[in-house]
Amino acid sequence: MMKKLQYLLVCVLSLSLVTGAFGDDKPKKSKTPKADEKFERGMYSDAMELYKKCYAKQKKKEDKSRSAYMVAECYRLNGNYVETANWYEKAYSSGNREPNTIMRWAEALKSNGKYDESVAKYNEYKEMKDADVAAATEGIKQAEQAQAWTDKPTRFEVNNESALNTKYYDFAVARNPMSKNGILLTSSREASTGTKFDGWYGQKYFDLFSAEQDNNGKWSTPVPMPEPVNGKASDGACTFDSKGTTMYFTRCESVDDEYGSCKIFMTRYQNEVWSEPEPLPFNSNEYSVGHPSLSVDGKSLYFSSDMPGGQGGHDLYICTWDEAAGNWSAPRNMGAAVNTRKDEMFPHIHENGKLYFSSNGHSGMGGLDILSATDDGGNWIVRNLKSPINTGADDFNIQFTTVTSGYFSSNRPGGQGSDDIYSFVMPPPNFAVYGRVYDTDTKESISGATVELFGSDGTSLSVKTEDDGNYRYQLKPNVKYKISASFTGYLTKFAEVSTVGIDESMDFEENFDFPLKSSAKPITLPEVFYDLDKSTLRPVSRTALDGLVTVLNENPTITIKMTAHTDLRASDEYNIRLSDRRAKSCVDYLIKKGIAKDRLSSEGKGETTPKEVENDEEYLPFKRGDVLTPAFIEKLETTELKEKAHQYNRRTEFEVLRTDYVPKED
Repeated sequence: MMKKLQYLLVCVLSLSLVTGAFGDDKPKKSKTPKADEKFERGMYSDAMELYKKCYAKQKKKEDKSRSAYMVAECYRLNGNYVETANWYEKAYSSGNREPNTIMRWAEALKSNGKYDESVAKYNEYKEMKDADVAAATEGIKQAEQAQAWTDKPTRFEVNNESALNTKYYDFAVARNPMSKNGILLTSSREASTGTKFDGWYGQKYFDLFSAEQDNNGKWSTPVPMPEPVNGKASDGACTFDSKGTTMYFTRCESVDDEYGSCKIFMTRYQNEVWSEPEPLPFNSNEYSVGHPSLSVDGKSLYFSSDMPGGQGGHDLYICTWDEAAGNWSAPRNMGAAVNTRKDEMFPHIHENGKLYFSSNGHSGMGGLDILSATDDGGNWIVRNLKSPINTGADDFNIQFTTVTSGYFSSNRPGGQGSDDIYSFVMPPPNFAVYGRVYDTDTKESISGATVELFGSDGTSLSVKTEDDGNYRYQLKPNVKYKISASFTGYLTKFAEVSTVGIDESMDFEENFDFPLKSSAKPITLPEVFYDLDKSTLRPVSRTALDGLVTVLNENPTITIKMTAHTDLRASDEYNIRLSDRRAKSCVDYLIKKGIAKDRLSSEGKGETTPKEVENDEEYLPFKRGDVLTPAFIEKLETTELKEKAHQYNRRTEFEVLRTDYVPKED
């Protein structure tokens, strides 16, 4: 994880965590004690230079291998994945074949977007003794997925904001509501206040800077925020209330050059100055909190922390404003759907309620990826924003300054420095629904059918199908639609489609054909079954009749007659009585489901009306036009075919009697 992220949130690394980075590569007696001491204190920039000097002077392969490995570790912890991969390769060339080296090399290659090379290294690692095969397999899966996302990017348009960036760390934009086009950003550039340099990343402590964009899109030179916002510590990663007069920001302090915890502070703009920052009540010296994001109404505060009891690493938390107490509630972990055993950081709550954050624990493209999370009735649905928002590098801290545009930060190749600020625009997605209207039985297209569309936004459109039966509609974002297809002599059919919560353009085509059933002849309900010699409906029959309830509700002007048939076995009189009871049981069920009684009638026809096959596909092996009479059945060659014909004759149908029904007034 990159230092500048960690420094604004987690500045304490235990010795066990640091030494764990060596794997089995650390010799019992170090030849680089000064470099090791710097490394163990978290001063990775200083340690890196010392390790490089050792590497250049050392003769033994074992010593060069270890120094190269440690240089790679320093670069990894500073987020420079290009150099990380280069130095793991040097360690490998010097004889380091440890599994830990191969695995981290594969991860560095993935973070560089070299997905094919990364897969090759993962496969090499998998063949090693004591390899974590599951982790390597997941790495391969993510590398292949990342390549696919890169090959087919989303509609986001991304640009480097060169006027805001330097060769130093520039990241964590926040919109300043007091200014129409004003922002704050976090930077370690030369203009940062103070004189101290951080040994981890070799640059000045972070400060908050303000910048303005004029009407022509030109940025002013960022200037540091005055005291007491910027102090001797590292300050950055902020959020404002809706008026811009209250700001929450992250402050990470050090004591005697040792890293302390990070905390969230609050300051108010009063009489044209910012007040002395006040720490929030859940800050602690035992863990870090940071990266605050305030909801539009100011009642919810999201942040990241490694406090005890989380899912692992750094988790996202939420607390709410307690009006009575005049303070923030105890933080609540956002749960396993959002948080992972690794790190979740830089939350941002959009005005539409969608949560955006950065993570290296969810399936992604390499380092930190930017994800969205939608609250679906208490369950968070997490999605990766994919390419070009995400790359193999660290992509983080997305901030929407309008509904469809904003900024994020990245150390991807092609930037100006350690981290750069990028702007993005999310063009509105394009949606379309299309399909074909045709006769269910003959499969022939229905020309001139009416396809109507009704939207939750009040949209009401109607088109006629072409000769090929096709229709097409353009849909709007975040709208629920109901579509109907109708034609004289056919039952109307409905379908639903929604673009709510869908960020990517798409065409809805699957399941949006409309097979219409002719009402000119009886319509069979093939899934209506009864107990032997009884009129009791089986459970599967109720499901089929529920479908008929839908048909009746979608066609409110029709009345129907339910007709039951038996096969030719048993006496005519018995079959008439049995089929009559069965037809009535269907009517009774429909009435219980809310269908008006005067829309329904029933008749039992026994064995008097053999089935005429109207659809080859549904009545195989019989063909359309076959009538399953006693004489036809008698000529069938096998007992199996005869039984199938009897089965088709045992059926329940409905017949449309009227199409002008008007409900009676109560």
